[in-house]
Amino acid sequence: MNVSLLRLIAVFLIFSPVDILAAEISGAGSTLPAPLLKIWSEQYCSRYPATTIKYTASSPADGIKRLVDKEVDFSIVDMPLSREDLNKYGLRQFPFALGAVTPTVNLPNIYPGQFKLDGNTLGEIFLGRIKKWNDPAIVALNSNIHLPDERIIIIHRISPPGIRTIIGDFIAKTHPQWKVIKGEGDMAGDWPETAIEVKNPQENLALIKKTSFSIGYGPTQLAFQHELAYVKLKNKAGNFVSPSNENIGAAAANAIWDEQNGFDVVLTDQPGGNSWPMSNASFLLVRKAGTEHDHTKDALNFFRYSLRYGSLLALQNNFVPLPDSVIPSITAILKNAVDENRVSMLRN
Repeated sequence: MNVSLLRLIAVFLIFSPVDILAAEISGAGSTLPAPLLKIWSEQYCSRYPATTIKYTASSPADGIKRLVDKEVDFSIVDMPLSREDLNKYGLRQFPFALGAVTPTVNLPNIYPGQFKLDGNTLGEIFLGRIKKWNDPAIVALNSNIHLPDERIIIIHRISPPGIRTIIGDFIAKTHPQWKVIKGEGDMAGDWPETAIEVKNPQENLALIKKTSFSIGYGPTQLAFQHELAYVKLKNKAGNFVSPSNENIGAAAANAIWDEQNGFDVVLTDQPGGNSWPMSNASFLLVRKAGTEHDHTKDALNFFRYSLRYGSLLALQNNFVPLPDSVIPSITAILKNAVDENRVSMLRN
């Protein structure tokens, strides 16, 4: 075998898209897609048994910090970083799945989807201005059901200041004073005296289930699993809609997924008659530059594989994949990112 042929084989091996060797991939961040990542990890590791994937569901802020500090190979966020922040931290960003947050209530004789709210009224409740369930503003939206003369108990997650959230972003777009009081998309700051603070979505929804006259919020998938009474929300088109897979997908149907803008797409309060207004995309974050001991390439390969072969698994487990029209372009971009990372590693 001559030298030229050996070099050609070497180049093929370096740049082959299936060079999945033994790797220990670690990630941290959002709790929303953690169940999906577990399912995808099991599928991927059964295909590539020498690979292990560990994901710590903590918070987007924690995931970003650990990624920048090179403690993990990737992180996951619910709200996209701006192009300025991506450049500041030396990161790249890719959407990989859709999700949603839904408000839930625990009221007597109220079944899922029967209770209605709009963003302004929800904001008034969270600000403590609406204190009772039979407040006229709530009654006006729910004239066909009996509402109790009971104080509203709010159950909410710990939210660091300055962190944009899905529910906070929606309320900020629909409540005229939310940005001034809480910030753009922020859920931190003062809460009413009847509010109870919890650490994670599971605790949030579990406490709602056992606390009469309470309201809270959490990932739609978990709300369905807990059999909680989800709230129908008024969307931008003026329709009261449920957080179904179809309505979550509708929010993403007309979004422009632009790599040049860092895929900075926020799906809250999107136009469209069926759009669920608290929809979101989950985003993968990785470091731009690769080093000898960096597993960025392996993380990118994992998400590329999962996008190509994991859509059915996502649907079977109540997660919403990216629109079919988007997946091919994202997987192609992920492949380019893998190749760029290889080149960076070779240079370093």
